[in-house]
Amino acid sequence: MVLLVSHNCNGIRNIDKFKKYVSIMSEKNVDFMLFQETFWDDQLVQNVKHLYNGDIYHSDGTNNRQGVAILVKSNLCANVKQIYKDNNGRFLHLQFEYDDSIYNIMNVYAPNIVNEKADFFDFLNDYMKLFENTIIAGDWNTSLSGKDRCSRTVHKNDVSVKKLNDIMLNHNVYDIWRFRNPDKLVFSRKMVYNGELKQSRIDYFLLNRNLTFFVQSVYHFDTTISDHCFVEMKMNFEKIERGPGLWILNNTFLKNEEYISKIRNIIEEEKQSTLFNSEFLIWWDNLKYKIKKFSQVFGKRIQKEKNAEYFLLQNKLKRISERIALGEVIDVAQYENLKLDLSVYEEQKCKGAILRSKAFWATESDKCTKYFLQMEKQKQESHCIKELLNGKQ
Repeated sequence: MVLLVSHNCNGIRNIDKFKKYVSIMSEKNVDFMLFQETFWDDQLVQNVKHLYNGDIYHSDGTNNRQGVAILVKSNLCANVKQIYKDNNGRFLHLQFEYDDSIYNIMNVYAPNIVNEKADFFDFLNDYMKLFENTIIAGDWNTSLSGKDRCSRTVHKNDVSVKKLNDIMLNHNVYDIWRFRNPDKLVFSRKMVYNGELKQSRIDYFLLNRNLTFFVQSVYHFDTTISDHCFVEMKMNFEKIERGPGLWILNNTFLKNEEYISKIRNIIEEEKQSTLFNSEFLIWWDNLKYKIKKFSQVFGKRIQKEKNAEYFLLQNKLKRISERIALGEVIDVAQYENLKLDLSVYEEQKCKGAILRSKAFWATESDKCTKYFLQMEKQKQESHCIKELLNGKQ
């Protein structure tokens, strides 16, 4: 399974904001994160790359404007190489090798000005002739039809729309989300302006039709970090059965009264076993196994409940967006209050991702080598008092 996520981050020069994105990527297990409008430069990337466990490819804009980047998860880095990036922070192209096949992942941030956008699409049209198995995503700053605009935001069939349609026709790429959802009103950019909610779907994935079979799902997820949604696409190039993986107890359960009560009941029940007195070590291993199994079931239930609340908020936001798009008069305060509630869940998810990351490094990171042990030994010796002076000097 490969998860690609595209997102216009509206600038990501703030370290705390980048840390939040890293937490979200860890939580969602993102393989390729395609950022637009990063406002990055080489120095900033050098300052933040230690926070992300993987490779960062980026194309900078001018005067800390524009900018695109692709963050690649560490386990895929060996299979990825950069092919091309422009000098305007508008385009970045990586190649990804998987199971002897090459996939071209391209990140775009199209200009707002119509003439500049048309020139950019001309460049894409020529560039894409050289490659196959193309997955191209980003902020296109172009809606493809009237369904991709709220009723209060007019869709324009200008020259840039025509050129983008030419790209899709010439290179056999298509908007997979719209193909699978021909009548849905879902928007990727939502901004409250002068008391009105302005909406459009200008962030999307285009890919070659021969890759359709690999796409399991495409979704839009609202977030409070930016006025653009996350656009996520899951691709399954090969079905491989996975093992159970690493399990570590979520110690926040120890503050849950229901969990504590259940564990106490399990312990009391197990104490009635004959092994408790005859084979204590075997009894202890059995008890740990039962506590683990119960904790896993309990954790899945709690996570399912939290996810249900999270997706309920997502659905409420989408329904309000759709109703506004259809012309209903709705108090925008409802939308903004839901965004506040959503931000609470996002903070919780980020904290959970940070804790899981710490657990991973505690169990999977490099072991202490002889070199570091020797350094520690020397440090201890240097602080050791080897003799005491007696008498006056």
